[in-house]
Amino acid sequence: MSDEENVSFDDLAEHQHAAPPGRRGRRRSAPRRGGFFRAVLPILLVLAVLGGLGFGGVQGYRWLTSNVSVEQQAADYPGPGSGEVIVEVAQGDTGTDIAETLVEADVIKSPGPFVNIFSNTREAAAIEPGVYRLQQQMTSAGALDALLDPSNLAGHRVIIPEGLNLTQIWPLLSEATDIPVEDFEEAAVDYTEYGIPKNSADSLEGYLWPGRYDIPEDATAEDVIQMMWDSMEKQLVARDIPEDKWHEKLTVASLAQLEVRESDDYGMVVRTIYNRLEGVGEAEGTPMPLQFDSTIHFLTGKAASVGTTSAERKTKSPYNTYLNTGLPPGPIGAPGAETLDAAADPPEGDWLYFVTVNTDTGKTKFAATWAEHEENVKEWQDWAATKD
Repeated sequence: MSDEENVSFDDLAEHQHAAPPGRRGRRRSAPRRGGFFRAVLPILLVLAVLGGLGFGGVQGYRWLTSNVSVEQQAADYPGPGSGEVIVEVAQGDTGTDIAETLVEADVIKSPGPFVNIFSNTREAAAIEPGVYRLQQQMTSAGALDALLDPSNLAGHRVIIPEGLNLTQIWPLLSEATDIPVEDFEEAAVDYTEYGIPKNSADSLEGYLWPGRYDIPEDATAEDVIQMMWDSMEKQLVARDIPEDKWHEKLTVASLAQLEVRESDDYGMVVRTIYNRLEGVGEAEGTPMPLQFDSTIHFLTGKAASVGTTSAERKTKSPYNTYLNTGLPPGPIGAPGAETLDAAADPPEGDWLYFVTVNTDTGKTKFAATWAEHEENVKEWQDWAATKD
């Protein structure tokens, strides 16, 4: 505050009765009763708000904006609102983001009042991402209350777990939305229409991001697929994976997703895949087949289990990584964030083999040599014997 503004209450009172320059000594008429307080009331209010920010500032600010500021009131609708409008709160939206969404939908008049109330309402952090059914031209306080009420959630909520393939995903989406499975299957045929690059598997398998979705009530199968692919594309771009590597990385990530259970092992599985493909270490430059049971389960349609049968491993298919060298034609499920991270940036290592030695806990051991791997397999066999 400048010296000119640093005026004490005594100084203010003295100036009220001081004669103006050039007229000193002439008696002034006394000010009307209450004039002094009307003159200093704006200053007192500003000082009160500034001084109260550390203690009771929220209540003071709310009182000031609701009782004094005509401009603040004009920035808000009087409410309570009318009609119906659907708005979406996205994952990670801030109070400002939500306010802008509400203004665009004409739920509130301007972002300022909503942001102020949001910032000073502890419960506002509990607003869930999702699609909400609100009214237009509500008060900011009314809009915030409506977003905090779960009964205003609109649409269909569904959670797609990581690692599922399309034959497992479609029934979950159908159950949540009442869209027939056949509609999803048909909509998935021409997958390039969604912006997915054409790939060697000629499929959108593995291209749909798992997670929670709030699907609008009038959504079609095409809308849902587009929503899930858009989410996956954002994840690929966020990790700086070049477009020409998308298919490879999604394939590798999907294998890691289904081969081990512990997130700490994902990167080691990815490195093992590349080591076998490149023939490092004792492979002496000769590419090795991956020999992954997960790909056998994918081609046979069986649920994942500890092992596979000899007959299953003889099944002729490009997805049979026992018979074929190299990666399968494409992903075998929907990879999640941790496996995509691992595929994008795997750790260094010389592993060529791994085996889960305890399927109850998911403990997995990795080895760079066949001799070491045999020891690990023996540990698994000993453990399995105790389960008989």
